[in-house]
Amino acid sequence: MNVRFSADTIDGSAPMRAAGRSHERCLFLLTPTSEQCGVESFARLMVSELQKNYPDDGYAVLGVSGRWRDLPALLRKIAKADQIVFSAPLVAWKRKLLLPFAILMFARLARRPVNVFMHEWGAMHWLRRLTLAPFLLASRTIITVSPYIAGELANARWLFGAAAKCRLAPNAPVIRRPREPNVTERVQRVREATKRCDIVIGYFGAIYKGKAATALLDVCDALHRRGVRATVLYVGSFLNSIDGYEQQFWAHVAALGIEDRVIVTGYVADEAELYTLFEEVGCFLFLFPEGLTSRRSSVVHTMQSDRPVVVSAPRSMAEFAHHAGFRRLIEGGTLWFVPDDADLAAIADQVLVAAKQGGRSTAAVEWDAWWRATTAATRAAIMRR
Repeated sequence: MNVRFSADTIDGSAPMRAAGRSHERCLFLLTPTSEQCGVESFARLMVSELQKNYPDDGYAVLGVSGRWRDLPALLRKIAKADQIVFSAPLVAWKRKLLLPFAILMFARLARRPVNVFMHEWGAMHWLRRLTLAPFLLASRTIITVSPYIAGELANARWLFGAAAKCRLAPNAPVIRRPREPNVTERVQRVREATKRCDIVIGYFGAIYKGKAATALLDVCDALHRRGVRATVLYVGSFLNSIDGYEQQFWAHVAALGIEDRVIVTGYVADEAELYTLFEEVGCFLFLFPEGLTSRRSSVVHTMQSDRPVVVSAPRSMAEFAHHAGFRRLIEGGTLWFVPDDADLAAIADQVLVAAKQGGRSTAAVEWDAWWRATTAATRAAIMRR
């Protein structure tokens, strides 16, 4: 994903407010990575939209490297800010966590309010949750994009007072569908590999256990046994995790004997290439164990394509009470829902029907409206007294 920002915005050195302002300076802290993850992209775009919508407030991104020699400069910027927001999960938590932790301790000693933006909780490895716990315990406000995540945090009894700290902000897309396609060598390889398929089942985003990515392999196998030539196209890459999920994934592929029917593209940085790959999909399929929740950016981004999206039915519409845009998608019948009790045969039937119907003629996601709602809710959570 390639979201472009000026150098000033990225390193936090840009003026943080209009001339004459002396308050409400807010730094969003994150750990930059070579392959920008969705959390990092969201934080950068959030600050860009906040700067645009509320130019007098003074928002900036502060990238936290793993280099201890950078600490004095980082602390000087923290000391000049009124408050900070940690954008979690921190990606490189094994190597870079100590420096953010030192910043957290300094912010507390300097009496700077600490806020944390959380996109996941229960789906993370317990060691990652453990390393993030001090940030949550030290925070004044925890902002999350989903009541489901807020509920998980509230139920973690060792995160004392987490329920009272939680505030909701609507999830918004970080990738905007480009006007023109980009037919790369990777796109051509995918086209060659799928040209004799009856259906290409699409999946987008990080590949990890919490998204039940292997469930699509079982659907593919069920279609094969019916004589339907199906391929699963995973547009994304595996998370660097310690649970061995990537090995388990490929072992399942081998056990089903569908090695020639599974494609994993790897990380796709270019938006135009990404949506060109989406055009090769007959139907997207997401089988989330907990049902659809408002945190699922993968669904939001595939809804910007013109391909049908089949997804696990939400357990409750209360999950979307804070998100008018997502509610409109659901109430408008844009998504195809898989019932909780659906077996493989029923899921396969639904995929075939959705793919046969084909794509939509209009965009499902209103980018500007979604981001206005997201920035308004985030600003209200951060600026509360």
